Amino acid sequence: QNGGTCIGSNMCQCRRGYSGRQCPPRGLEREEQRQPATPASAHGRECSGEGCRLRKEIHDMTQRERQLYINTYKQAYTQGDLLALLRSHEANFHTGIHTPNQFLPWHRWFILRLENILKKINCSVVMPYWDWSLSSARPWNALVWSGAPHYYGGDGGGTCVSSGPFQSGQFTPATSWCLRRNFVGTTPSSLVVNDVLSTPCGDFTDFELRIRGELHNTVHCSIGGTMCSVKAAEAPDFFLHHVYIDKLWDDWQKKCSPYNSHFRSLTSSMTAADGTAASDMVDLSNQPGGVCVRYQSSRNPFARRLRRIFAHVPVAMIAKNLPCTVQDPPASEDGQDLFRVSPAERERLSQFVAKQKCSQTPTRRQGNVNPIRNVARGPVAVVNLGFSLDALENLANV
Repeated sequence: QNGGTCIGSNMCQCRRGYSGRQCPPRGLEREEQRQPATPASAHGRECSGEGCRLRKEIHDMTQRERQLYINTYKQAYTQGDLLALLRSHEANFHTGIHTPNQFLPWHRWFILRLENILKKINCSVVMPYWDWSLSSARPWNALVWSGAPHYYGGDGGGTCVSSGPFQSGQFTPATSWCLRRNFVGTTPSSLVVNDVLSTPCGDFTDFELRIRGELHNTVHCSIGGTMCSVKAAEAPDFFLHHVYIDKLWDDWQKKCSPYNSHFRSLTSSMTAADGTAASDMVDLSNQPGGVCVRYQSSRNPFARRLRRIFAHVPVAMIAKNLPCTVQDPPASEDGQDLFRVSPAERERLSQFVAKQKCSQTPTRRQGNVNPIRNVARGPVAVVNLGFSLDALENLANV
């Protein structure tokens, strides 16, 4: 009743529909009461006068923002709109939504649809993303996977998650009895992300294939468990990952203004998208219903330095000269199988991976490391990023 962790065997009975062994803090409940949502259509602006929605990297959010998002998500999970939305992803998993003409705009629509559902409950909700490239060498040590109630909990070793707000007993997926995770390997590095974003504006085919096959598919099955299955959308992790993929598309679009022409001519309704066409989702500042969305770039000190470096150093120079300690993983075979990537696309992806070999033989560090810290120099940067920022800055002379 006091907003904290419940004691004993009785379930906590909190205001505004919360229940379970972890109630939201009193201050959070008061904030929710101060911010009533104005119901509207599924596609339209949910909160009057909200302005442009700002989506943030999860580690840049305040604890209150993270807790509010998780509590609101769990509350929405008990309601029909969200469950129907998640089931539609599974039902249409292999019927077009992961093909080149729909993958990016369809999932942008899917994210917007979820966001609108959450904002019907609380207008203050901020949609998070996880920039996995900032801890690519040791992604599972990132704070997002800690057991704190305002983060996402840890690994399940292939079975049920046993820590955090989505652990078994506190969260039940739509069609499964628990959320599963099976953390494995690494995630694509900032160097790979930069390489993908450096795809020429006129080469949408390669950009789309790489963001879908090399980045998206790989991380799905690196997290594993529910995320590496047709039920992936039932995992809260799904949106952490997909919002970041959408941000990367937005980053590329900004470089390639006017917004890429590939989807402009695709005016027919996408699969199971309530009549929404790919062309409707191209402009992030003018989504269906007049919704405007912006992404806040990560404020992590690694990210700040990387943005400055990448603005000065050509991709080819990085690939040729940068020493590294951890080799980037090839595109996940499990991910390619799950998303039914064609033989021709797999061959093309393998060509990109072959170009990303480190200039020195990689070595892997053993043992546990701390989560990302506010240190952007020396061994911490190497351990988390998989390469030396100092060496990269020497190339740039910045």
